[in-house]
Amino acid sequence: MIPFPDKKYKVIYADPPWQQGMMGKWKRARDGRKRFELPYQTMSIDEIKSLPVNDISEEGCHLWIWTTNQFLKEGFDVIESWGFKYLAPIHWIKPSGMGNWFIHRTQTLLFAYKKKCVFPKERHKPNLIFANVQNKHSRKPQEMRDLIEKVSGGPRIELFARQKVEGWDAWGDEVA
Repeated sequence: MIPFPDKKYKVIYADPPWQQGMMGKWKRARDGRKRFELPYQTMSIDEIKSLPVNDISEEGCHLWIWTTNQFLKEGFDVIESWGFKYLAPIHWIKPSGMGNWFIHRTQTLLFAYKKKCVFPKERHKPNLIFANVQNKHSRKPQEMRDLIEKVSGGPRIELFARQKVEGWDAWGDEVA
């Protein structure tokens, strides 16, 4: 595993690689082979919860953590295990979606803080972002990062990052 950062942060932005089970046509092709697999490594809930995120977060740190509708409860569990207190959801409204029982057109970014909730920049922002789905699987809209930069100070790190972004540290197995 990639060494975890040893620096302290005021902002942690995370998109955990939840171990999602596929169903129906996504799970099996007619010949029994796997039909769809996630294009990245996943982690169990316990592996995600055991990351030393509390060690790299300063008091007043803002945590922004993505969860899918399937893993909403686990998102709250991870927040608590990392030493944060949940405050509010921010919903990404997509123009289209997929699902087995409902068509999921939303994904949730949970906002939490460590010990003391301080807004060093803007506040009173809407908790809905309307944005298109990106071309790459699981890629999140730039509008969410823009929101974080308007609300939260720094230093900032993105956990499970797929790319380096100016003004942010990055940790993840997809970052060069």
